[in-house]
Amino acid sequence: MTIERFTRTARTVAVITLLLPLGAACGGGDTADHASASPTSTAARSSALPEEDPGSPSPDASAGTSAFDPAAVPLSEAPLGDFPYLTIPEGFENPNAPIPVVPHGRVPFWTGDRLEWVEGRVHQSPVYARNGREFSGPELTAAVGSAVTALGGVRVTDSPMPGEIRDSIPREVRVDYAEGFGDMYNNPVSTYVIRRADRLIWIHLCADSAGASWLIAESTT
Repeated sequence: MTIERFTRTARTVAVITLLLPLGAACGGGDTADHASASPTSTAARSSALPEEDPGSPSPDASAGTSAFDPAAVPLSEAPLGDFPYLTIPEGFENPNAPIPVVPHGRVPFWTGDRLEWVEGRVHQSPVYARNGREFSGPELTAAVGSAVTALGGVRVTDSPMPGEIRDSIPREVRVDYAEGFGDMYNNPVSTYVIRRADRLIWIHLCADSAGASWLIAESTT
């Protein structure tokens, strides 16, 4: 086994190991929908979106103090292609076998002020640097942000998920989508939304020093 392969395997085991002891802290799946975040968390809160900041890799839907409202995200009419609509950016890859798309799942996305539960198709994947390159979380996050912007989406938040919110996610959900959630226990979560006339597309990205994970889900409206 190569050192690179060992590092990837160890990271995956570490993520799953972090998930398992927290099962006892789960308080029931549906209560997470209305959980409130720490007042110090940087939230994506807006009922009217701000003008785009040219220096940001993705328009940011964070402003004010009201709860994030997906209906306030501008409608996108950009061509999408096939689900999951986004591909791993150039210079990065999933070196493992692709994880099958879940045709109908239920997964939470961190909005900066709460968990938004999304029901529909779900894609998840680990993300690593390609061909022995040094992994860069900021580079990956910027690339994903640019890709979301090109599809007419916005960034909802880039912030740590408070422990009480994270632990309210049922254990079976955290285990089933461990490769998509990544190490959200120790790293900030970037969440993006693409709003279409007939659906909402949510993207979760969490990077650490060795790699990242992303989760893409859509719900029809």
